[in-house]
Amino acid sequence: MSRAWQVVLGSPANRREILGIVRKCREETGRTFNKQYESAISRFLVDASVGRIYLIDVRGNPAGYASVSFQQSVSWGGQLAVLEELQLLKAYEGQGLAQRVLRAIIGDLENFGPDVVVAYVKEDDPLAAVYEIEGFSRTALIRYSDQESDETC
Repeated sequence: MSRAWQVVLGSPANRREILGIVRKCREETGRTFNKQYESAISRFLVDASVGRIYLIDVRGNPAGYASVSFQQSVSWGGQLAVLEELQLLKAYEGQGLAQRVLRAIIGDLENFGPDVVVAYVKEDDPLAAVYEIEGFSRTALIRYSDQESDETC
């Protein structure tokens, strides 16, 4: 019997599935998916020093994705993992899946080795409460760029 859900680390082998679910999630929420976005995701799939992208799978069906970027931080004293996006298709929302996925990703990151994990979440994001339950602070200073990615935080 297969597991009801799983979080699968993105790689070149599952690139098509990852790009498909990211495109679908973004379209479902009215956001664009362009070549720049595809390029950034593709880099995560081949360069582990840049970050990770995860496919959220429910009974063999892509249900969402999460992206994490890495950087060195002087103020945090080591490698910083930034959980940038955690998106589920609307059909999978409200079932407690986001919290279980977040725990799995944090566990993977703890094994991978960053010193600190932070998340950029807008206060009105429905998942903000899930992040808080899992120990993230609700306060953060975030500077948004002029680029199209302003709605992804």
